Amino acid sequence: MDVATFQILAESLTGTPVKDLSNRDTAFLGQILQDDEREIDYSQLNELLLLVNKDRMGLPFFTQFFQPSCRVSTIPTGVERFQKMALRRYGNFIYAYRKLSRMTTDAALLDELGDCAKQTDDLVASYQARSDKLIEVDLIERHDTSLVGYLSAGEIVAENARAIHLRNQLPPVADRAGADWTAYEEAVIAAALAPGEHGPLRRIIANYRAAHQGATLAQFGEYLESAIPLLLARQQLLQNVRDRAIRNQDVYLTWDHMDVYFATSMRKRWEFEDLYDFVSDLMGQEELTSLNTRYFDPTQSYTADRINKGLVESLMLKRAKCTVYSVQDTDTLGKDSELAATLAQGKPVIAYVPRIVVVDRVNELLAEDPVTIQDRLRFVIYTDEYFAASLSADDLEFVQNFHELERFEQRRIWRSIPDNAAIMAFRQAHQVGLERLCQIIAASEAGIYDKRAGTLTNSHPLAVQVNLDTGVANGVLVMRSIEDCARLLRRVLTNAMEFVLQEDNQAKMWYLRETISGCVFRVVSKDRKLTNCFWNFYLRN
Repeated sequence: MDVATFQILAESLTGTPVKDLSNRDTAFLGQILQDDEREIDYSQLNELLLLVNKDRMGLPFFTQFFQPSCRVSTIPTGVERFQKMALRRYGNFIYAYRKLSRMTTDAALLDELGDCAKQTDDLVASYQARSDKLIEVDLIERHDTSLVGYLSAGEIVAENARAIHLRNQLPPVADRAGADWTAYEEAVIAAALAPGEHGPLRRIIANYRAAHQGATLAQFGEYLESAIPLLLARQQLLQNVRDRAIRNQDVYLTWDHMDVYFATSMRKRWEFEDLYDFVSDLMGQEELTSLNTRYFDPTQSYTADRINKGLVESLMLKRAKCTVYSVQDTDTLGKDSELAATLAQGKPVIAYVPRIVVVDRVNELLAEDPVTIQDRLRFVIYTDEYFAASLSADDLEFVQNFHELERFEQRRIWRSIPDNAAIMAFRQAHQVGLERLCQIIAASEAGIYDKRAGTLTNSHPLAVQVNLDTGVANGVLVMRSIEDCARLLRRVLTNAMEFVLQEDNQAKMWYLRETISGCVFRVVSKDRKLTNCFWNFYLRN
């Protein structure tokens, strides 16, 4: 090793430049460092530091970062080991060296490093030694998870009330066959107390008459008598699911352990189902089931009051060791706030962005309700600013003129109960068009999610946040597959993450990159003015 290399190492170790080396010091260093295989013990490394006018280190520091074997050639390895720890624990090289190099016992140094120094084997053993849960979550089935949402519940209750209202305004049974539809509709609207109900009531009547040409009010009455039990059963199911979800929330609140929080935004039915699939697939991976982990699944919990809901989620964010952020169709205040709140606590955030395989996605879309496909089309048109430009002229004309999905959506009589016969008939009548449209949607979705992954990795303003207590800059880890996400989550929980240290002189940054995701986990700026001002405020106390 040459003298210039050692000077750089000393600067990297202490965070401050080497100054005022005499010719004599340089000569001494050159003599000592010329043999790369020379053994260097604790006292000798301190002598080298003093030769370049740097503070010496305590034995615990040397043992932690430069052992079990230290030679001239392995000094860079020890320095890098320290830098990685300094980035993780402090986000600062100068303070980290001053703090840790003065520790007088191994116990004091390990205590100062905290969770960063915990051994993976010990953590794995602690997970596996956990007691069984006294109370387990009552799992809500995939197809019912949307009932813990607010929008779907409101629709179910409203449609049940509308059906009963429509039935109550029918003329007596004996008079229905020849009764006038216009007079009936006027009576329905006149009896509706809320003006906001006029439109939905008119739509139900109009859609029924469009689907049943020439139907009489007597036939409409028979139809309502058959529909009301279905709507009522849906409302009863809603209450049952809500009761189970409220119970589950109490279970989550009383668990003694909470490892993972899932941050998401869910409004549409398929968003609940997609998250259910993701959570089930991820937490069912063997890497995680063997740890006996516990996690908060928002598809299984319900809180009626929005303030209490916020308090529950804030508590879960506080207790969980990390957050898994599910990147779905839309960014929302709630989901982004949960990401930022986790980073501000200095905890890891794993952002899962699905990698779309177009062929598989087309088949998934074709199995959906046509209304869902219409919503997915709206999503890609709204989200993909280059959607129209990316299509061929023929495909663009096809999308612009394929109005069947919109017509199907508008003609639904009820939104809370599916008409399976109508769905099947629609698929059969428009199979070719649906396949073409789903191909277009799937290709656009693939591009959208690829772009979102790139944005979170490279440019999103929330991608790096500062721990408000320590000043440590904390980055988001973006994953594209369930298997890699499980591997990374296990490493996060067991303090087994692996990192690459990168010095970027052009950007004037030190980066600590996590190896599975390739994402920046910690940063240290080389801007001297910013660094001095920043740490003057954060480390003043």
